[in-house]
Amino acid sequence: MAAIAPRQTEELPVPDDPAPAPAAARVHWRDSLRTRMVLWSSLLNAGLLLVTALAFYGGARLLIVQNARAEADGLARQTVRGLEATVESVQVSGRTLAASATGVGVQPSSLRSLLVASLAGDPDIAGAMVIVEPGQLPGDDDGFTWYIRRDGTRLVERSVADLGYDYRTMPWYVRTVAAPGPWWSEPYANAATAGEFFATYNLPLRRPGDPAGAPAVGMVSLDIPVARLAALVGGADGGTGLQPMLFSPEGLAVVHPDPQVQMRASAADLASTAGGEGWQPLAAAIERHQTASFEHGDAEGDALGTVVLPVADSGWTFALTVSDRYFLHRLNRIALWVALGGLLALMAALWLARRYSGAIASPIEELTDSARHFSQGDFDYPLPYVQRSDEVGVMARAFDSARGSIKQQLHEIGQMASARQKLESELSIARDIQQSMLPAARAFDTGHMHVEAHALLEPATAVGGDFYLFSELEPGVLWFAIGDVSDKGVPAALFMARTVTVLEQLARRHAGDPAKILATASIRLAEGNDTCMFATVLCGRLDVASGRFQLASAGHEPPLLLQADGEASLLALEGGPSLGFEASDAYRAHEGVLAAGATLVGYTDGVTEAFDAGNEAYGDQRLVRALRAGDSAAEACHRLLEDVRRFAGDAPQSDDITILAISRRREGA
Repeated sequence: MAAIAPRQTEELPVPDDPAPAPAAARVHWRDSLRTRMVLWSSLLNAGLLLVTALAFYGGARLLIVQNARAEADGLARQTVRGLEATVESVQVSGRTLAASATGVGVQPSSLRSLLVASLAGDPDIAGAMVIVEPGQLPGDDDGFTWYIRRDGTRLVERSVADLGYDYRTMPWYVRTVAAPGPWWSEPYANAATAGEFFATYNLPLRRPGDPAGAPAVGMVSLDIPVARLAALVGGADGGTGLQPMLFSPEGLAVVHPDPQVQMRASAADLASTAGGEGWQPLAAAIERHQTASFEHGDAEGDALGTVVLPVADSGWTFALTVSDRYFLHRLNRIALWVALGGLLALMAALWLARRYSGAIASPIEELTDSARHFSQGDFDYPLPYVQRSDEVGVMARAFDSARGSIKQQLHEIGQMASARQKLESELSIARDIQQSMLPAARAFDTGHMHVEAHALLEPATAVGGDFYLFSELEPGVLWFAIGDVSDKGVPAALFMARTVTVLEQLARRHAGDPAKILATASIRLAEGNDTCMFATVLCGRLDVASGRFQLASAGHEPPLLLQADGEASLLALEGGPSLGFEASDAYRAHEGVLAAGATLVGYTDGVTEAFDAGNEAYGDQRLVRALRAGDSAAEACHRLLEDVRRFAGDAPQSDDITILAISRRREGA
């Protein structure tokens, strides 16, 4: 298409003695176009700079806070794992000691050896005690009461009776013998512990073979130093903006960053104090022994994030609080310096824009006017400044070239729209032809058996490469196949048509023998396959009366067998290579029985490799759980397809989805 010639400016003759022209009124700088350009561009740049800075600051702040929360959560879980390992070690030692104590009988030397072995076997245990009531075990009249405590490298031993009180009246003994199971005590310190805070794991002692509700004949207790638990909690260093806390089974703050709270107040006390409303979720989580994560503020207005984790089933609770102020302090300093630098850069840009904007304002206005006409479709509107050699001239000539190109492109777009409409129509016809090549649902009856075959195919594009086949080669014999051609679109559809034709011919020639069909098809499809396309195929043959089936796979996904009782499993087939690469006879038949009430389901990788919005695949596990016992072939196909759609949600379909189901049941069932 010819370009429109630029307009030539005609020079007017100048008289010999021109009359002096009146002086043009000088535009005040405040009203000039240059000033307005500088002003508005500066305001726009300042606004964009501010919005960008705020967006980056907000994003960086959010990222830092999220990372801090994630690191705090990971550190909290790591600390809890250490606490759980220590607590569970003590609990295992306690159960072992309780089981051994009643097994050896009331023999002081044996029971003392068990106590010493418990201390030696677990360095976390600082003390151990066994109490056996008199006359509760065979051959015993005096009972047994003994306590051993670790004191440095030596053991301090004494009878419980030497503690100066009647143990039968002590709350810890009364609670233990009445409890159905073991329990952890609150931290305590006395003369027996040498003034050191201990927490005790108490277990009721019952005769061998007694049920859980039988009366206790005594108790076993193991002591663990609170300092040991505090050392594990101390791994979350408070100097990094993290505040670790450990609470006893009744909510006492055993470890707390505030010395006035530690070993003196509970979580409920913290929540009930003035300004402590933010700790109410902590108290509630400790009371219910549940995991919790919440955000709150402190008295100084600092935002805090707290994660609460129970320590197994011991009743102990660990909490870790992270302060936003600590992590955002450096970000705020950097943001301040960036803001100052941006302000200086904005001032410099304002000065430069004021200096050089006047020279380009007028030509740009005229070019803008021409562009406005172009945008309205007036491509013949005169275009000035095409003869200039500066940037304005380059822009004018670019406009001149662009309008000719636009005219040409508009014409080509019209032709492309027509061609696209024709292509879409042809693809729609091709899709209908492709669908017509596939069989409709069928039912087969032989003797007292009723077999249904049903399939669904949803291509990812207008036409696809998936296919399925089933037919009654002879009375009472069902042959079926399902396959997936590499790639998608028209090439895959053409190779699919060729594969379907070859398989149908070979199925009749080999009486439905899956291994022979695939072996021969590998030869036929490899001939003249210069495009190196291939297809995975699962081929099978079913005897309707007996339910015996044969399967062979050419690199296809393993089928799923749903039994009548609802148990589903994937069949491990010894598959051969895909069809189309090269001739091969490495196809082995897998034999089995499709029992009455069972369903055999074949599928393509569009099912297991369907992705959701988070790019997570559907996978084999969801496939096994999707089907229900008693479903017909049609119900199994539709249930599986609906489950895949529900999983993928709004995510686009990445591959063709094909499902083939064959169900077998007795007539009238």
